[in-house]
This record gives sequence, structure tokens and C-alpha cells, in this order.
Amino acid sequence: MLAVPAGDDGHHRLPLVVGLPGYGRTSEELAAQSRIPVRAMAAGVLAVLPQGAGTAKSWNISGTTGYDDLGFLSALVATLAATECADPARVVITGISDGGDMAGVAACALPGRFRAVVTVAASTDPRPGCHRIRIVAVHGDADPVDPYGGGPDGRPGYPAIPPAAAAIAAWAGLDGCPRAANTGVALHILITTYPCGAQLVTVDGGGHTWPGGAQVSVSLGVTTSAYDATATILALL
Repeated sequence: MLAVPAGDDGHHRLPLVVGLPGYGRTSEELAAQSRIPVRAMAAGVLAVLPQGAGTAKSWNISGTTGYDDLGFLSALVATLAATECADPARVVITGISDGGDMAGVAACALPGRFRAVVTVAASTDPRPGCHRIRIVAVHGDADPVDPYGGGPDGRPGYPAIPPAAAAIAAWAGLDGCPRAANTGVALHILITTYPCGAQLVTVDGGGHTWPGGAQVSVSLGVTTSAYDATATILALL
């Protein structure tokens, strides 16, 4: 799914958001939940929402599929830079759940391709050899699918889910930042910020949901309106 701002004449470089749906989810579902395409177009930003390949609509984060998702994402950004005037210096990648994991993997594996990465309802460690990159991890501490405190994934071949706090500390470690400051920015929202730029946004009572987005199944928990994940993504451009 590609969203292009109205009135774009194709002669000016535009920022780009790459949004990745979760396991088994479609581009349309992520668009409805996050409202990334509508809000990106209103802000004069390109947005592309590919979905995972195969019947499972999953991302190849640890050799779990035979698809070259890293090659695909790199080629996708390059193609949009060539055909839609996407600015290759202003690309943010984001995703929820399995898509958030894939966003983190891509941010590590494709140095220079993305300005920043924002993960939602996902905790992922930086891969060996990962370069420095701005990361914001948004995670509810009552997430019933990707537990905030970490644990086994439950799917064959998938790595264990790291605790959210430990994962963001590992990303901050890429920048040599061992200490963080905690700030309560709203009721139920705590932001842990490392001076190098890595952030963990903890949603007290939040579920496996998109903060500031549309409500989803009650089985996935609470969707807070006290924090706007999509606004955070757009601000990073």
C-alpha cells in the first residue's frame, strides 16, 4: 500500500515512512489501526505499507521463511526514491509486533538506509555488528502477545522475546550510553531516554496495540490515547 500526498508533483523530495504489519496482518489492517497513510499524506509525507509474504504473512527475522525481506525492503526504498521522489536521507521504518521485530532487524542490517526505527508492541535486541541508529520502542507493560518482561516466543524457530528495558539498553549501548532518565509525560506513560537518543515508551496497562491508534480486539488489551505513536514517527522525519 502506497500513500502519496495530494498535489505532489513528483519534483520535490519527500520524507518516507515504511510501516510493517504484524504476523498474519495485512497492509490494510495496519493502515486502519495506525492511520499512518492518512496522517502521512496530510503532513506531506510518503508512506508505504508492505505486508509479509506467504500464507502466514510473516517477516523473515531469523531464517523462519525463505524470503529475502532485507533485500526487498532495501530495494523498495531505492525504487521509491527513483520513482516517487522519496528522500533517501529521510526514511523512518516502523512496525508492530512481528513487523516491529523486522524493522529492528532491517535497521541493523541496512546501515544508512533508515534515519530512525520505531517499534510498537515489540522488543528486539540489536543484531551483532549493528550500527548506531535512533530507536524509539513503544511497549505496553500488559502486552499479552509480546510480553514486556520478555519470555519465549512460542513459534518454532523464533528467538525468545527480550525484556523491553534490557532491549533498549542494548540499543543504547551501541552509542555508549549506559544511563537513562525516566520522565512521566502523561498519565500511564513513562519515557526512558538515553542521552544518545534511544527511548523506551512504557504504556502502563497498555496491550498489544498501537498507542493513539484505533481500538482493536479486546483480547489484545488496552489502546491508550495518552500517547501518539504515529506522531512520534512523523516527528522523526
